[in-house]
Amino acid sequence: MSILQKWKRNIQLLLTHPDRNRVCHPVQQEQGSALVMVMFVVLILTVLGLAVLSATVGGAKRTETRENDVQSLHLAQKSLDETVAYITAQLDQKRNIDPVSLDADILNITQQVQNQINTDIKTSTDLQASGAGPSQARLMSIVYKGPEKGTTSQLTRYALTLTAQANVNGVIRTLVQEVNIDTFPEFLSYALGSEHNLILNGAPNVIGNIYAGNSLLTSRTARYTYKAANHTQSTQYPHLNGDAYVQSLDAIQEEKVMNQYTPINMDATLANDSLGRVLGISLEQVNIKNKKKFVQVNMDQTFIDKIAEAVSVNRNDIQTMYNSSNQNPAQLMTDVAKRYGIKQLTLPTKPATPVRPAVGAPSTEWDQYNAAVAAMQSYEEQMAKLKVTLATLDQSVVFNGDLELDGVTFNQLNYAQKAGKWFLLNGSLTIDNYQQSSINIRANMLTAGNVTIHGEADLDATIYVMKTPSNATDYTTVLQDATIKGLNGKEVVLLSKGGILLNRIEAFSSTPTTIKGFFYTEAAADLYGVGSVFWLDGGFFAKGDLTVNAVVGDAVGGASDIEVNPSSNVGSRFRVTYNESVYADQQAGLPRIQQVNVRVGKLELK
Repeated sequence: MSILQKWKRNIQLLLTHPDRNRVCHPVQQEQGSALVMVMFVVLILTVLGLAVLSATVGGAKRTETRENDVQSLHLAQKSLDETVAYITAQLDQKRNIDPVSLDADILNITQQVQNQINTDIKTSTDLQASGAGPSQARLMSIVYKGPEKGTTSQLTRYALTLTAQANVNGVIRTLVQEVNIDTFPEFLSYALGSEHNLILNGAPNVIGNIYAGNSLLTSRTARYTYKAANHTQSTQYPHLNGDAYVQSLDAIQEEKVMNQYTPINMDATLANDSLGRVLGISLEQVNIKNKKKFVQVNMDQTFIDKIAEAVSVNRNDIQTMYNSSNQNPAQLMTDVAKRYGIKQLTLPTKPATPVRPAVGAPSTEWDQYNAAVAAMQSYEEQMAKLKVTLATLDQSVVFNGDLELDGVTFNQLNYAQKAGKWFLLNGSLTIDNYQQSSINIRANMLTAGNVTIHGEADLDATIYVMKTPSNATDYTTVLQDATIKGLNGKEVVLLSKGGILLNRIEAFSSTPTTIKGFFYTEAAADLYGVGSVFWLDGGFFAKGDLTVNAVVGDAVGGASDIEVNPSSNVGSRFRVTYNESVYADQQAGLPRIQQVNVRVGKLELK
């Protein structure tokens, strides 16, 4: 019975007692109940206090353990970062990387790191572990897996495994990280890119990553030239299905006023909206990449490498010859052919067509006619032999003069095994094919002149166009109404010292024609998907500015400008889809780079 109930009962007895005027004293056994109540309350408060104290102490202990755990992970990662930084710094000291000697270089660096591990070098922080001295971390091991061979004998990828351990107040954590080193030219990592400005005017559709070495400029207005006049067309913003690699967040800018670009709003609450509007991406898809870390291409040094590979001589000898020729690719090919006896091919000179003498003509005219017939027969035999030779190449050769593949006289240029073998063209290459069948090229080529492609060609090739342009606007590579398919599922990688022009005379069709390949130019470049439909399966990279202009919808040529119908079912008239198989397909012919690429993998907690 509770105290309240007891007092209620006593009051009832008092009210019902016959002598209510007399004082009623509580019964003897009710004395001291208030003291019991007080002691009970004190006990409850004591228990609660102890519980709170225990929770506080336990929470503090858990907090300390968690802090130790976080700190140990931080220290282990710091040790890995320091090791990667050391490896990168050692490799950055080397310029014009030679993939053949890189294996020995990495092995030497690995041994240096291993020596540091053996001397028990640790990483420390200002955090002091209670009773245990400073917190420490150390690299436990570095394992070099050696070079990974691709589809050819050329070694281009190298893998390291780093393991680091940290100890903070007895909390030990171990992290493992993969480090990949490769000699792939970085421009092949992007669907579109520029070492300077990447300018996206209008609505190009990019499926893959993009890179801007200076600024990434976006606009809703496409520019184009029609009937010798400059025009603009309002359309949608670009759409990117991939990541954007830029120098800073402020480098991403939009055109709000014609020809005036301002950084987009990167406020924490508005960044995703801004990026979604101008590129169709989120902040997570933006990566900061310092241009100093960009792995550049050195075409002159690559040219020397490939010539040396073609004739199997020391590249230093070729370097000396190249310098003596005033760095003239055509002269170097001539000198190499003379000095090293490489096989030479030459297009025979076509004689005059024989004209049959009239009946009764002098014997001298018949003698001349017979000589002309014999000369023509000899020419045709030489051409037939040359056609077979070009279709069954098995060694490096020098072709003197211009070469035209028209689908009739010559319809293929083929190496059964092209790794380590080079077709040195001391002239210009023209593919002019309007036949029903395609022209096939499977070769690694060095071209001293221009390259022009018309019509359909199936390519599995790496082509270097080494002609230096006469001016900044000179195109040394022209693809006009070209349809380039991959031969046996492969593609073309074309690198040009001069500008690259991709043009379509048959404009205003909404049926896409695809070009399969990667293109690199040391100049600036302009690409269009306004009147024509431009679909590229591969990528395009410029050392100068790369400008892309594109609209959405059907396009029809009007009296003075191009009329665009954005409500049609036709999407963007410019689309680039990145093709990652290029590394494996063309690695034997890929260019020399000025520094290696160091990529770190995800952290793994052991």
